[in-house]
Amino acid sequence: MYAYDAVDGDRRWRRQVQYPHGHRYPQFGGLVDGTLFLTDSGTDVIAVDISDGTVRWRINLYEQVAKAVPNRFLTRSSDSPEQFSPLPLATPETVYIQSSYGLHGLAPSDGREQWRLYLGNHDQEDNRVLDEPGGLAVTDDCVWASYSQPTPSIYELEMFDESPSINRLASPMDLPGRPVVARDGDVTVSSQVVWSTDTHRSLAFGAAGGTDVAWQFPGWDSSGPATFSSVATDGDRVFVCEGHESKALFVVFALDASTGGLEWIFRQSLDDGDLSTAAPAEFRVSCPVVGDNTVVVGYGLDSKQTTGQGSLLGLSSGDGRLRWRTDLPMAPWDVAVAGDRVYVSGQEQGVVALSVDGE
Repeated sequence: MYAYDAVDGDRRWRRQVQYPHGHRYPQFGGLVDGTLFLTDSGTDVIAVDISDGTVRWRINLYEQVAKAVPNRFLTRSSDSPEQFSPLPLATPETVYIQSSYGLHGLAPSDGREQWRLYLGNHDQEDNRVLDEPGGLAVTDDCVWASYSQPTPSIYELEMFDESPSINRLASPMDLPGRPVVARDGDVTVSSQVVWSTDTHRSLAFGAAGGTDVAWQFPGWDSSGPATFSSVATDGDRVFVCEGHESKALFVVFALDASTGGLEWIFRQSLDDGDLSTAAPAEFRVSCPVVGDNTVVVGYGLDSKQTTGQGSLLGLSSGDGRLRWRTDLPMAPWDVAVAGDRVYVSGQEQGVVALSVDGE
């Protein structure tokens, strides 16, 4: 991990984090009160002081849980402990961890497990262990968690009393991603898939009452390879992106968070910059982010042989008008808006800082 000064980009510190062989990268769960929370994608949860990179604590959550829970509820017999696969989401009061067992609540100060909820099926051996977690969303009284295996599902956990209720919704997607909650509690889910040749799929769907699919949005009707983003919200709308190789087109959709109705659509040709002739599996779109009534989206060429190229766009969240566009020397992977700046990360540890108007 690297930390850079937000103003001038000078590197402040570097911290090496070990994680299991075969796992691509750590999973970040947010920054709370000067502490960055992450997992090693295998068994451990880690808290890092962002001032100097010091590890405040690191716990093996799998080992802690295994002392009280039989292994058959944690991983399948053919799997290693690294398949515990914890995903974090931090709040000031609780660090929520999603795992192959279910949901855990850790104390932010020391990582102590305060409670756990099992989400599998005690009575069915094939459904005891949950695989391929997609992510969490948390509000004052609810937690949502998505899983792809053994059955693609979205779990809603109502946490407002001493006996949490658990609702399960069958996902229309094989690989549901992290749920996103809008202002009125409407939940939207997109796929974990970032590139595919399958055009017969939903781009996003809405979850109603924790048990029903309220709506599905199919996205752009196109053939050939396509790349997809996850969803973001401004509280009233949800935003999701697609890039299409055959039509050389980048598309941004704004949907009503309650109904899934299309509010506006933005189209950008990819004929410029030779992006349309790139290898399909190398083209990527970034997850949209929202700040100051602007939706920031990006796309680019994620090549292993070259430094890449890409663009970042700022759109009006209300009507989709293009406010600004900036070309980048890399494909934007992750985008964040903080204060009056937009930060973009890409290849080879690259980070670019822009003003909120793209300059």
